Amino acid sequence: MARLSRIVIPNLPLHIMHRGNNRQNIFESEEDMVRIKGDIALSLSKTGCYLHAYVIMTNHLHLLITPEDKEQLTKFMQSLANRYVRYFNAKYKRTGTIWEGRFKSCLVDSDEYLFTLCKYIEMNPVKAGMVKDIADYKWSSYPYNALDKEDNLITEHKLYEDLGLTTKQRNRRYKEIFDSLDIEKQESRISSATMRGEVYGSDVYHNKIGKLISRPTRVASHGGDRKSEKYNNQVDPLIL
Repeated sequence: MARLSRIVIPNLPLHIMHRGNNRQNIFESEEDMVRIKGDIALSLSKTGCYLHAYVIMTNHLHLLITPEDKEQLTKFMQSLANRYVRYFNAKYKRTGTIWEGRFKSCLVDSDEYLFTLCKYIEMNPVKAGMVKDIADYKWSSYPYNALDKEDNLITEHKLYEDLGLTTKQRNRRYKEIFDSLDIEKQESRISSATMRGEVYGSDVYHNKIGKLISRPTRVASHGGDRKSEKYNNQVDPLIL
């Protein structure tokens, strides 16, 4: 699949998905879940990155994160991935990588779609049939965002802070928004934008970011003409 070279704008949120090689399970026990949360926390503390929403599944994880810049995002993901690989290989007596290549990401139009992205992330366990009620899944940001459960991984996004003056007000309003959002029509857009490295947002936002970075924010339709200069300028050759 064609993929844009990674679009990162300082202090703007991205959706990140990173999964196990060949979609193998890489979080096989509660101990593994605790470990990856610890690796996320340590990696956040070492970099200028802020996590707003997440979910840890059995073979992948999703993060909604705001980096200080592209370098800090790279440091965060390298630290997270490398620390967990060492732990996983030692525990399960294996060698080699456990991750499927580079992590996938898309820049998020936060003003329009921040809470849509949060619900997309946090509903993963329900969609996968792991739980019926998202409140029953503790390996996500939903207990913090909606239920006032402590989670040292989370830094509240400004739009979340604006939901209320107190924690209870923000939790209540977040849950109201969460329950009212119908994201079914957005799921394929989010997935496609993430896998392709595109911007997830309105046409206005695409135009704004395109002007800012002076290059396309979408992969050309039908993959583009692979011999054209325009195509080669927008696609990361390491992903082809």
